[in-house]
Amino acid sequence: MSNPSREEAAAAFEACLRRLAAVEWADIPASARSRGAMVLADNLAATFSAVAEPEVAAIRASTLQHGEAGSVSVFAAGRPRSSQRDAATLNALAMGWNELDEGYRKAVCHGGLYVLPALMACAEATGASAQDVLRALILGYEAVARVARAWRFPDLKLHPHALLMPVGAAAGLGFLLRLPADQLVSAVAGATALGMAGPFNQAVQGSLVRNAWAAHGANAGWLAIQHARAGIGGLASTPFDVYVTGLGCATTDLSPFADDGDWAVESGYQKINACCQYAHSSIEAVQALIGRDASIQGGAAVTAIRVEAHPLALKLDNRAPATTLGAKFSLPHAVAAAVVHGDGGVQSFDAASLDDPRVAELRGLIDIVPFAEPRPAPHDRPATVAITTRAGTVTETVWSARGGPDRPFNEDEVWAKVATLCAPVAPRAADVLQRLAAAASNGSPSTADLNAAWSTWLDALFESQAPH
Repeated sequence: MSNPSREEAAAAFEACLRRLAAVEWADIPASARSRGAMVLADNLAATFSAVAEPEVAAIRASTLQHGEAGSVSVFAAGRPRSSQRDAATLNALAMGWNELDEGYRKAVCHGGLYVLPALMACAEATGASAQDVLRALILGYEAVARVARAWRFPDLKLHPHALLMPVGAAAGLGFLLRLPADQLVSAVAGATALGMAGPFNQAVQGSLVRNAWAAHGANAGWLAIQHARAGIGGLASTPFDVYVTGLGCATTDLSPFADDGDWAVESGYQKINACCQYAHSSIEAVQALIGRDASIQGGAAVTAIRVEAHPLALKLDNRAPATTLGAKFSLPHAVAAAVVHGDGGVQSFDAASLDDPRVAELRGLIDIVPFAEPRPAPHDRPATVAITTRAGTVTETVWSARGGPDRPFNEDEVWAKVATLCAPVAPRAADVLQRLAAAASNGSPSTADLNAAWSTWLDALFESQAPH
């Protein structure tokens, strides 16, 4: 059904939310529980990675000085406390800042980022358990991912952080608070109308307002819940009215709202490269070429680079990024920095990389053309990179970047990443999060740990934290 009616869309959306609201922890399979815990760990690590970024630190200091007082944790050194709303917005800003949070592979959607900041703040404020948090995360992720699949904007005019962050935040909070089904539908539907018209090109141009959409969306989701409880919300038809009538989405696909037995958290991807996922296949191709010819690394011997890029990556066309965000959304920068450094790690996209003459020279040598052989997922984001040196040209194709369900990182790699990113702020965090993941998947230790308050888990996570 490619173009269902407004009424049909409303019925499918409402039925999906009512079905999800009835799901209890015991109904969720162990694989989805485990993956939900990994999504939480991945996103907390991404948050910790950004706490020292100058802009993040500046808004945190200002908010803590001038904002509302409270007892909810801000994920930063010293574990400062703030109001529920301020903590959610500060944590949301940091969580998406470094492009190290996980994402959803079947649509343009970062479900963990959209759900977690508001959810974790509310859970701490209300005394909810760790199990409550994981259940709400998995169900909230499910709801926003299915909305993202139902209404797609393939031309990437709108950024999903702006459009979907309020939806994920409201869904996660609604499941945590166990809103009556009518209120849940009203809140999540209303949240679709609170999304922002955030152009995707703001990320490519390096405009840092793009990073603020997550913070604003966390607050908007919280307001959607408060309003729905007071009888102020959307209709089940509101999502259709927003995405189709208002924003002109060409098609509506209602199949994602059906009970198909899939769990969205199990279709997520994780990142080692600190940039937009659309560039990851190109970075991996560069790494493979360096593995075959070590003289490529550093770029001194390189005379030309040709990249065949998939359609999403073709949008990342900024050849002179002025901010670290712009670098993370620049395919020329990602490829050039990977040649210089041999990977797509933090140093490839930090402030120093913007002015690195080696990276700048290589950006100018790169020719980007459309990929010649489009294929369906999971091979829908490939790259072919050809690097020419004085010795000749070598070529590598990567059909699907590592980190997705088809080529997942192994657990040791993921936990090593989590430990590295958490260590400067909360050295014990990785161990605590790994214990949470074990409990969630019914492994050792006992799942009784999940009945402990989320705030108790946070106490353990911040124990022996790094100094200010």
